[in-house]
Amino acid sequence: MFVSDTHLPQLLPVAAYRDAAWHARELDGFLRSAWHLVATTAEFPQVGSFKTCDLLGVPIVLRRHADGIAAFVNVCAHRFARLAVDSCGRCETLRCGYHGWEYDEVTGATRRIPDAPSFRPLEKGQLGLVTVGVEVCGGLVFASLDGSPGQVSDRLAACAGDVPRILEQSHSLGTREYHVDVNWKAAVENTLESYHIAEVHPRTFGTWPDERECAHALRTDGSVFSGPGDKRSWVRSLEGHLLHRCGKERSGAYHHVHWHPTFTMAYTDTFVVALSFLPESAVRTRVFVCWLAATGPRNDVIAHAGLRMWAARQAGFWLRVIAEDVALLPRIQSGLNSPVMPGVGLISRREERITHFQRWLLDRVGPAVGAGAVAIQSQECLS
Repeated sequence: MFVSDTHLPQLLPVAAYRDAAWHARELDGFLRSAWHLVATTAEFPQVGSFKTCDLLGVPIVLRRHADGIAAFVNVCAHRFARLAVDSCGRCETLRCGYHGWEYDEVTGATRRIPDAPSFRPLEKGQLGLVTVGVEVCGGLVFASLDGSPGQVSDRLAACAGDVPRILEQSHSLGTREYHVDVNWKAAVENTLESYHIAEVHPRTFGTWPDERECAHALRTDGSVFSGPGDKRSWVRSLEGHLLHRCGKERSGAYHHVHWHPTFTMAYTDTFVVALSFLPESAVRTRVFVCWLAATGPRNDVIAHAGLRMWAARQAGFWLRVIAEDVALLPRIQSGLNSPVMPGVGLISRREERITHFQRWLLDRVGPAVGAGAVAIQSQECLS
């Protein structure tokens, strides 16, 4: 059942979904210090494998070394050229292609400077790459520009206790990215409610689940939706058989986790799909998607192969669902960009995770914004 007995207010003003100034407050208030899903470990198959991307407007490079994955701002400390140019690949060293400066693969300190005497009296370690925080949870790679280390697994567990264990027992199957003209919060909020299912997903989900089969758990740093999974008898039989051979039992449930601010994850007994909503600007978002197959403690090669094949089939369904949402999101932003609005918005009980997320966000964008100020700003958007 849902937590709220009545409908709920839309707490964020329209400005929160379109204004560059509001976006800057979010960057300073929580986005730079947050942990964001940016890759999977499967994207780094060898020592030297690397991936580049932008994180909150900052170019970063992630690279596998002998003991793990390190990340740095993808800019040479000498004359600020881009260090790694390709989106992915393998390199023996972190070496700038402009003047040949090389950097330590773990710390980012300068390792070799061509014609070093010409830089006297440069002290050893004076220049180096700017480090970016990296943590791995299962097969997922999280990065933070300012985050404190040692947080991801513990904070995910505080949000949804089973998530770290599920990720540790899952096998990466694939990734995909979308660049969408929509504010990142509008994209996240779309995943936090089932109210749109009947209208947007009639060919995939069909209709929203019965409220009596649903539950919301509102946590300090996130929320969880729990509902019925696939009830078809042949699915129950297939999954039950494969899971049992792998040393697990089928619960038949579906869960959707939102770990504030940008990470969401949906999972069943056999399949995981994780989405990261990475802001590129106030009105543009990069959506990183990865999907995984469940594994189990028992070493049954055939059963695990069966789980991967079944998860690959489920991935096709989920990618269709995501594509339907991605096609819808620019229409949402188009409405949010309108200079005239029909009201301040309203949230149903079925959408209560959105209000919970908005309260969390308002607590972090600064003391100037509170419930009263939000109401005033929302009214100002109508004038």
